[in-house]
Amino acid sequence: MCGKTHIGMLQAQKTLSEAAGREFFKKLLGAKVRDGEGAYVGYLKRVYLDRKSGRAKRLVVRMVDGSLLVVDPKDAFLSGSGEIVLKSKVRVAAPDFANELRRLEGAVGELRGIREKLLDLDEALIAGELSKDTYACFREALEQRRRQLLAEIRELLEKLEAQLHKLEEERDALLLKLNGAKKEDYAQLLKRIKEVRDSMLRVYELVESARHEIALEMELEDFLRNYLKP
Repeated sequence: MCGKTHIGMLQAQKTLSEAAGREFFKKLLGAKVRDGEGAYVGYLKRVYLDRKSGRAKRLVVRMVDGSLLVVDPKDAFLSGSGEIVLKSKVRVAAPDFANELRRLEGAVGELRGIREKLLDLDEALIAGELSKDTYACFREALEQRRRQLLAEIRELLEKLEAQLHKLEEERDALLLKLNGAKKEDYAQLLKRIKEVRDSMLRVYELVESARHEIALEMELEDFLRNYLKP
């Protein structure tokens, strides 16, 4: 009965295909997305608008498993809490945190190493230890790998941020269960809550570390651009 009532309420709401305006959809970016059964599945990453009408043509959702889901605006509603609700249930693969975290950690470490090599290379050029041709050859190879790593890190950050939302949802649900839990279930719930919080902390730490590295890269780029100007 509750499920039918929920679906009926959704059908009575206006879909996002009826909304219009660049500012409206700009504010929606990053909004949580739930499927028709109320499960959190990701966040709104991008909206493609019709230039004339200002209405959405496609919604792009970053799923908790890191994939992208293209949604027809006719199949999505905006809830009273500002979340996007899809008409149907969405199947999402369980995210592989360990693999994503290892990849991010490795990419960040390699990026740091490349930054140090680039600085050493610039110093060698300034000191006259390298010819311009040799310098250009080495620098181009390092810059190419640097660009690849930055793109990989940004992609991994998006995936992990989506997964963080999923962990937050699980933590909140467990805390609610804890309030009315039976004595025999209490210890198990506390254990699971600790596991989720530990996972969140690990992801938070790596995400912040990666963001810091990207910021350093941008600062270094600006510095070198100005410092090495002819």
